[in-house]
Amino acid sequence: MKTILIVDDAPDNILALSTTLREKYTIRAAPNGPRALLLARKSPPPDLILLDVLMPDMDGYAVCRQLKADPATRAIPVIFVTALADEADELRGFNLGAVDYISKPIRPALVRARVSTHLQLRTMQQAVEDRNRALEESARLRDDVENMTRHDLKAPLSGIISLPRIISNKYDIDPFGKNLLEMIERAGKTMLTMINRSLDLYKMEAGTYQACIQTIDISPILFNTLSEVASGVDYANEWRVTLNGDSLPAGQPIWARSEEMLCYPMFYNLIQNAFEASPEGGSIAVDIDDRDKSRLNIAITNAGAVPEEVRERFFDKYITHGKGHGIGLGTYSAYLCAKTMNGDITLDALNDKTRIVVTLRRQA
Repeated sequence: MKTILIVDDAPDNILALSTTLREKYTIRAAPNGPRALLLARKSPPPDLILLDVLMPDMDGYAVCRQLKADPATRAIPVIFVTALADEADELRGFNLGAVDYISKPIRPALVRARVSTHLQLRTMQQAVEDRNRALEESARLRDDVENMTRHDLKAPLSGIISLPRIISNKYDIDPFGKNLLEMIERAGKTMLTMINRSLDLYKMEAGTYQACIQTIDISPILFNTLSEVASGVDYANEWRVTLNGDSLPAGQPIWARSEEMLCYPMFYNLIQNAFEASPEGGSIAVDIDDRDKSRLNIAITNAGAVPEEVRERFFDKYITHGKGHGIGLGTYSAYLCAKTMNGDITLDALNDKTRIVVTLRRQA
C-alpha cells in the first residue's frame, strides 16, 4: 500500500485529507515543517507528500526547498494544498519542484484523482529509472566480458602471429610458401588489432570515441586488405584498383584525412563482404576518385545485387542476408568508422551489382 505524508498545522485539515485517502493509502501526518522533513527522510520514505503552504515558522515553500535539495527525498512528488489562489504563488511552487496544486477547501473526489494520477506517474518514472540502471549494469557487464574475451584471445593469437616467421627462418620454404606465411602473420595482426579495437565500437556507438585524424596514405591499406581477403575465399575472384578510371600501381600514395586504425577494419569489412557476396569468378573493383580537392571517394563494387528487403537497412546493426555465419556487424561497423572520421558511406544498389561508396575528407 502506498504511503501519503500529510503536512498541515491545522488538525481539521489533516483529518479531512486522512478521511479522504485512508481507504486506499497508508497515512502519515506532520503538524509542521521540521516534523515533515523528519518523516520524509525516515525509511521507507513516503510515496507522495500533501503539503500545506501557510504554516508558522517554516512554511511549505521552505519545506519543499529542503526536500528537493536532499538526494534522499528529491524524487518524492509534492502536491501543495493551499488556500492561496494567486497565479504567482502557484508558479513559485512549481519552480521549487512541486508537481501539482490542490485548493482549499478540498474536494475529496478531486484529491483522490490527483493523488492517484501522480502516484501512477511516479511508478512509471521509477520503472524507467530501474530500467536505466539495468541497462547501465548490462553495459558494464558487457565491457567486463569483452575485456576478458580480448585477454583470452590474445594468447592463441600471439602464436599465430609469431609462428610463421619462426617456420620461415627455420625451414627451407619456397617463395610461394613464404608469401603464404606472411599472409598468415598479417591476418593474425589484423585480428589482434580488431580485438584491441572492439571496445572502440561501443565508444563510437555512444559518441565518446576520440578519433586521431591525420593525413595518411590509404593505398597500402587497400592493397593489403584485398590480397588478404582474396587469399581466404574458396574460389578465385579477380580484383582491381583504379584511380580516376586508370589502373592504380601498388605503391602510389592516396592521401586522406582519416585514422589508420579505423581505416583497416572499415575497408576489411567492406572488402570481405564484397568477396563473400560476389559469385564465383566475379570481379571486385575498388575505384578511387580524387578529383574533388576536398574529399576522396572510394567505391567498392562487386557482382550480385543487395536484396530489396534489406537495402533501406543495409548499414543497420545486425542486418545480414544470405550468409550463414554472418551476424550483421560488418557494414554497421564500417558505417560507424566512416562517420567517426567525419566521412560518409552510402549504398548504390544496382540491378546486378552492389556498389558501396566511402567518402573521406582530404583537407583538415
